[in-house]
Amino acid sequence: MQFLPINIYSKDIVKSFFDMQRIEASDMLFGNLYIWHFSRDISYAILNDCLVIKTKFPNEKYPFIFYPLGLGDRQKTIKDVMDYFLSNNMKFAIKSLEPYQKYELEKNMPNIFDISPNRDRFDYIYNVSDLINLNGRKLHSKKNHLNKFLNLYPNFVYERIDSSNAIDVFESYVEWFNKNPNITDGLRNEFVGIESALRNFNLLDMKGGVIKIDNKIAAFTLGEQINSNSVVIHIEKANTFYEGIYQAINQQFLCNEWNKMEFVNREEDLGIEGLRRAKMTYNPIRFVEKFEAVLKE
Repeated sequence: MQFLPINIYSKDIVKSFFDMQRIEASDMLFGNLYIWHFSRDISYAILNDCLVIKTKFPNEKYPFIFYPLGLGDRQKTIKDVMDYFLSNNMKFAIKSLEPYQKYELEKNMPNIFDISPNRDRFDYIYNVSDLINLNGRKLHSKKNHLNKFLNLYPNFVYERIDSSNAIDVFESYVEWFNKNPNITDGLRNEFVGIESALRNFNLLDMKGGVIKIDNKIAAFTLGEQINSNSVVIHIEKANTFYEGIYQAINQQFLCNEWNKMEFVNREEDLGIEGLRRAKMTYNPIRFVEKFEAVLKE
């Protein structure tokens, strides 16, 4: 069984299988895989007309897979990969299962896995119109921050990211990154992914937006359509010197690039308390629940 490493040229293969079904979870979207493949071992194999994505984190002993993508024999594919794992003395697990994938697995392979939800990995789903208009009591504080930004910086400019300005965006990000006194391994890994995404921007299916104030880049963001009516926000970075800048880049990106979409997925909180609190303040309408299936011993 041959697993090939993910790289920029894997996009069309992954996308062709990804688009065969409706996916809501952000994990297997190519932009996500590409940004994070520098910090973990991400590879793929095609079996039984299905795509299997395998991931191994540096601090974990064993890899895991995501649920097979495609319209082939998923049950046989899971059994084949499971046999491959066990024959190589590796524990077998499937992570980030959406509810319909969980039910399919339980139906086709009953009593084989222990399956449990992982709240830290749930994706947050919002109405695009809510985050553009920021109406209502629950979003009142966000509207106040945005209005303060608009009052303080009435001459701000929104621009779309393309190959002509992507490197300028990255150079601004380098400056902000180097000034951060609390750089973690996670931020370092993210930095490498953002750099590569911006340097290869024309080869990816992402859209990007930037806010400039006095001709200086103040914020940028990257996102990608995941299904017929939803977009995923991969990256959102800003210079917090400018008050309300995060509310502004969030609102401007959706308004200018994604106003025809119905839902926006702002990914997971990883169990980080401050991140969870921040995502909840935007009033999600629901979550994409994700489950983990571990082979019973």
